[in-house]
Amino acid sequence: MLACVLAPAGAAQAEPSPPGTALGAAWHGTPGYFRVPVVAAAQPGALLTGGLGYGFTEGQSAAPGGHHRVQGRVGAALSPLPWLDLALGTNVRHDRHADDGLGPDQGTVLDSDLHAQAGTRVGSDFHLGGALGAAFLRGDSLASSLQNPRVDFLLLAAYVPRHQPFSAGILAGYRHDLTAGVAREPGRYRAGDRLSLAVSEFDAVPLGVGGAYRIGATELLSELSADVLVGKRAPRLLESPLRFTAGARQRLAEELSLRVVADTSLSARPPVGVNDPLLPVEPRFQLLVSMAYQWSPAVAAAPAPPPEPAPPAKPRLEAPAALASLEVRVTTLEGYPLSDATVELLQGEAVLGVPHGELERYGLERVAPGEAVLRVSAARLSTHTQPIVLRAGAPLVVDVKLAPALPTGQVRGLVRSFSGAGLRARVRIEPLGKETQTDAGGTFQLDVPPGTYEVVVEAAGHAAQRRQVRVQEDGVVILNADLLRGPP
Repeated sequence: MLACVLAPAGAAQAEPSPPGTALGAAWHGTPGYFRVPVVAAAQPGALLTGGLGYGFTEGQSAAPGGHHRVQGRVGAALSPLPWLDLALGTNVRHDRHADDGLGPDQGTVLDSDLHAQAGTRVGSDFHLGGALGAAFLRGDSLASSLQNPRVDFLLLAAYVPRHQPFSAGILAGYRHDLTAGVAREPGRYRAGDRLSLAVSEFDAVPLGVGGAYRIGATELLSELSADVLVGKRAPRLLESPLRFTAGARQRLAEELSLRVVADTSLSARPPVGVNDPLLPVEPRFQLLVSMAYQWSPAVAAAPAPPPEPAPPAKPRLEAPAALASLEVRVTTLEGYPLSDATVELLQGEAVLGVPHGELERYGLERVAPGEAVLRVSAARLSTHTQPIVLRAGAPLVVDVKLAPALPTGQVRGLVRSFSGAGLRARVRIEPLGKETQTDAGGTFQLDVPPGTYEVVVEAAGHAAQRRQVRVQEDGVVILNADLLRGPP
């Protein structure tokens, strides 16, 4: 059971998945949580989660009346590497059952789970991964719980397009289920208890498809998933756990998010009589609310050297000059907030950094009024500059939307004579008409868009050379030219 996890800190950047490769998710061993990963993990760090929920199951032929469930979960996940996630968690469920002729019934079930997941990026938009997880239900002894686990082997895939608000994921695998072994005497369980044990005598094939759509700091989530029970005497397909899950996650701060999930079982109700096999019967409807705290290690900047002591200032009697303030809101063209942009204010020869506040907001207080230039840049996005006027006592708010940067490449090399000495030469890229001069050692470099070009190398007293090159996106072409003496 995998839960979609928002990429932390800079997740809503121009590229929805930052440079991590794992299909990040926190393991959840209870229905009502998302299972299909649809957002890639971002960077090493830790995640703490906690949630509460309510579930309802309608009356069954062997267990009449309504069945109510209150459940909770605490969990923790660690990403020691960008491609690896490790997680553990504990679920507790308390079920109350109506009178089945023997009186009302209630009971509490506790289980724990462990999970490891690794993944890699394929191209710019696709992510592939695998997961191994185990869940342990409370038995009459610790040995019984450990000897009868539920073990999942999963293959995961996600499509996370750059500069787009949506993403999608799929899941498929196999579950080897021994949890029925914790129920030593199945015949002594009442029908209501069979609805709440969540043990199974059958292996299963987990399947799922899910999607997410981001609107600013909010993410809408939905998925369709199933655990198809297999094996001798396995129930019909429609009696296996089938469910539709929908919900939303709201980022409350850089590290904190709130999630609300509604889970509806689509399964037909299998028989739960004394002589029927044990299998999981999920609540018809569940509602869960949870919080998540994401921590990521910050790279500490080198401490600045202590400033030289200033001479004592003479008392000034005049009133202090009125100052201005600046707030800059930085997003992509689609409106996703950028928290890792570089925002600078240029006033004459001075360059002032505008620090990040929260989400897309950057601010600078107590700045000298007057004309200035605002410069905003971010990785893989075009740099934005604009003139502004700061007025004393009037805060200025500027909205900046950064567009994707055009792909670039580079041609670099060395121009020499046949004696091996570097030459002063002119290097021109055709048909762009872009050119440069080599330095004293004969080296040069030119940034160009991807494409096929003819490079013309000319030096006084030497024969010119023409060479054809093909430049890939973000690629570098090395071109070294040895020129013969002769007419240019």
